[in-house]
Amino acid sequence: MSSIFYLEEEEIEKTESISKYNDLFVPYLNNMPTLNLALYEMYVLSNLSADKALDLTNDIIIKCMKKVDSNLIEIRNKYQNISREDAKIITSFTCESKDENYSPYRILNKNLVSEDRKNGIRIISKYLFIFLCSLRKLPRYFPNQINGYLYRCINKHINYLIDPYKPKAIPYLKGNKKTFWGFTSTSPNVITTYKFLGQNQSFKSGTIFSLSGNIWGYDITLFNFYKEEEILLEPERKFTVINIIPPLNNIIYVECK
Repeated sequence: MSSIFYLEEEEIEKTESISKYNDLFVPYLNNMPTLNLALYEMYVLSNLSADKALDLTNDIIIKCMKKVDSNLIEIRNKYQNISREDAKIITSFTCESKDENYSPYRILNKNLVSEDRKNGIRIISKYLFIFLCSLRKLPRYFPNQINGYLYRCINKHINYLIDPYKPKAIPYLKGNKKTFWGFTSTSPNVITTYKFLGQNQSFKSGTIFSLSGNIWGYDITLFNFYKEEEILLEPERKFTVINIIPPLNNIIYVECK
């Protein structure tokens, strides 16, 4: 999944939490959507034709089933309360679609960081609901019990200077509060994330985040379609910038807590 660590528009501070729109999820409490339906509706509401929405849905479902069935014994040995459907739902987040612009994780995060937050959450509401329900069946992963850090790399330089032309932009300056509005893919192994600084092994460019403090996520490594060591953080995680090192060998280092 070449872009799982891509940069959301996280420099634009928002005020509306997902919880403000909990009424959107109430109908699903007694009528849990299937993965097929959730994906299909998310694609249709993303302005795709019915035919293309069905084609992309089937593509993701087939990939999920193949991945999960090849790994189901190991999954069930480690997570007794995770059903095959739960495993498919979690795996679907990590899959690249035939049209990569419509990969589930891309659509999910695109709408979570949308300026029109209410409409964005409406578009993804079914998929977001079932994904969170399945994800929250996993135990929480606390990096402080392992090595104390989670790492996130993006192949782009974050904004670490005040931009007078973007008054809403909140730069990465020491002491500034930042919110990651979408799902944030991280790893306890910085080497795992390093490849997201670009495909060229001799020239890397982008930003490396080290995240610490009272932080937790979900270990979805067994569900990852590309077998990447991945700890996924839920949306709206808030951090304080502790330190920032401007471009060194074309890489910016940001420590958040």
